[in-house]
Amino acid sequence: IIMQRIFLIMKKLTALFIAIMTFIFTLTSCGADKLDIPEGMQLVENEKNTYSFFVPEDWSVDVQEESGVSAAYASDKSNVSLMIFDWDGTAGSLQEYCDNYFTTVTTTFKEVSDREMYSDNQYFGTIGGNGEPVLKYVYTIVSDNAATEEVETYKIMQVFAYYSENIVDGGNIYIFTYTARTELYDSHLEEVYDIINEFIA
Repeated sequence: IIMQRIFLIMKKLTALFIAIMTFIFTLTSCGADKLDIPEGMQLVENEKNTYSFFVPEDWSVDVQEESGVSAAYASDKSNVSLMIFDWDGTAGSLQEYCDNYFTTVTTTFKEVSDREMYSDNQYFGTIGGNGEPVLKYVYTIVSDNAATEEVETYKIMQVFAYYSENIVDGGNIYIFTYTARTELYDSHLEEVYDIINEFIA
């Protein structure tokens, strides 16, 4: 009888210990996973991707879970978007990838200006600090507005970045795009640079 009581007491203590450890683990895990959101910004949550993409808190967020595209819009319809693709190796470098991409752009829109390559801020958040290639271009496009039947001109900034977590992984291409009507482009530049700088791959 005494041994049975001891066994029951030990069993209860073991169950209590497991419960306490589970509770502690839950607390520490929550603390480790907590993400600091920059002041005045919101996190764009996309279940398909693992990056942290922050945009101004007063912008409207649009996430397409199936395609993995994350986007956000200012009140004047200026917008940013982020796409991520697997590096398939068909291009020999990030520069070649960009050239191929731009060729597609020139055949899609009515008019496309020459690209202006920027040497400043050759980072995309946490990408670029360890030598990962990052390229930034600015150009304008002329597009027909189907709704108003008017021709509109937009200015576009695109950041192309390559990132791989390990040498075995083929890596990913991140394409960040800021699009605005030419007369509105400068008004959001400060916000756009904050979005770029706060990105976490």
